[in-house]
Amino acid sequence: MERRVVLKLIAAGVLAPSALPGQHHRLTALAPQQAAAYTPEFFSLPQYAMLDRLTDVIIPTTERSPGAHEARVAAFIDIMLTESSAGVRKAWRDGLNLVDTEARRQFNRTFLELTPDEQDRIVTTMAADEGQPANSLERFFSRVKRMTVDGYYSSQVGIEQELRYDGELPSIPGCAHPEHQA
Repeated sequence: MERRVVLKLIAAGVLAPSALPGQHHRLTALAPQQAAAYTPEFFSLPQYAMLDRLTDVIIPTTERSPGAHEARVAAFIDIMLTESSAGVRKAWRDGLNLVDTEARRQFNRTFLELTPDEQDRIVTTMAADEGQPANSLERFFSRVKRMTVDGYYSSQVGIEQELRYDGELPSIPGCAHPEHQA
């Protein structure tokens, strides 16, 4: 990932600065202020809202930790796509259209108009053959799930609240063989 993309992710409050080596720790104070003002760069507002809900269905809030919405996964994906090829960007827009098409097929409403249970059913349809996707909707699910997981576990929420990482590396003892002692 290029440095400017990393800095955009940190500034948007998406990427956890504490997970990065070196000087990035000093950027922690910027994240909350700029995160509240994030405006999608790639997606339209309706597409962004749909993506935000879709990622939150994939990684919902639990008793243990917040979900994808709180981790700002949709912003992570949006920023990553601003740096992607035209073909990748088209695949994401087409994928969101496929989700709405499936929602209309099953429930005669768009994905965002569905109840949470109905949205879960759409995602279940998308994930039906996750191991070997047989159609474009299933292939899109694989793509959105992968980016959701990447974004979630790169976020401060994912790292600190879900994984419970406190920023300290565990102590690893050195080799005990006498010939390796200095």
